[in-house]
Amino acid sequence: MIKKYIIKYSIEFVVIILGITVSFWLNELSIDNQNEKERIKVLTSLQMEINEIKYYCDGRKRTWEMDISLLNEFLYPSNKIFNIDSVLKIATSKIRIETFIILYRVFDPPMNRYYSIINSGDLKYVKSDKVKEILSRLHNTTFSYVETAVEHEKQLKQSFLPFLTINHPDVILARDNNKISIDRYSEILNDAIKSDDKLKAKLILLKRYLEYKISILQMYMINLDDLEKEINLVINN
Repeated sequence: MIKKYIIKYSIEFVVIILGITVSFWLNELSIDNQNEKERIKVLTSLQMEINEIKYYCDGRKRTWEMDISLLNEFLYPSNKIFNIDSVLKIATSKIRIETFIILYRVFDPPMNRYYSIINSGDLKYVKSDKVKEILSRLHNTTFSYVETAVEHEKQLKQSFLPFLTINHPDVILARDNNKISIDRYSEILNDAIKSDDKLKAKLILLKRYLEYKISILQMYMINLDDLEKEINLVINN
C-alpha cells in the first residue's frame, strides 16, 4: 500500500515539475519572441531614419557645394575675368548670393527615431555591439564634428555683417534696392572683393571652412552607409 502511494505521489510530483518547467519554457519562449519583434521593430525604424538622413545629407552637400562654386566665381573666375553668366547659372537671386556671405546653414538631420529609441531604452533590444558602436560614432562623435564645423562658419559669417556695413555699405544697400538687378549686385560685390584684400581674405577663409565642412559631412555619410550595411546584415541573418 505504501509503495502504491509513493509511486502515485511521485508521478504527481513529476507531472507538477514537468508542468512548471513547460510553463516556464513557454513563458521564456514568449518573451524571446516579443523581444525579437521589438528588435526587428527598432532596426526597421533605424533603417527608415537612415534613408531620411541620407536624403537630408545629399541636399546639404549639394547646397554647400553650390556655395563653394559661387565663392570660386568671385574669388577665382575662369581666365581671371569675372563672368556674370557663370554666377547666374548658380544663383538666381541677390538673396542667394548674400546667403553664402552672411547667413550660415544649420545641420539638423532627422534623428527623432534615434532619440526616441535612446530615451525609451529600446536600444537594449539590439543585440549587435557593432550596430551600437556605429550608432554612437555616427550620432555622437561624427555629428559633433559637423556641428563644430557649422559653428566655426557661423562665427566667421557673424563677423562679416559689421565688416561689410562699415567698409562696404553699398553691398548691403544694393541687396534691398529693387532697382539694382542681380547682375549689377554681383558686379558691386565683385568690385568690393577686388578692391579689399581683407574682404577677399575673409572669403578665402570661408571657402576653407566650407570645404572642411563638406569633408566632415562625407565622413558622416560614410558612417551612415556603414550603419545601413550592418543593420541589413543583422536583419538578414
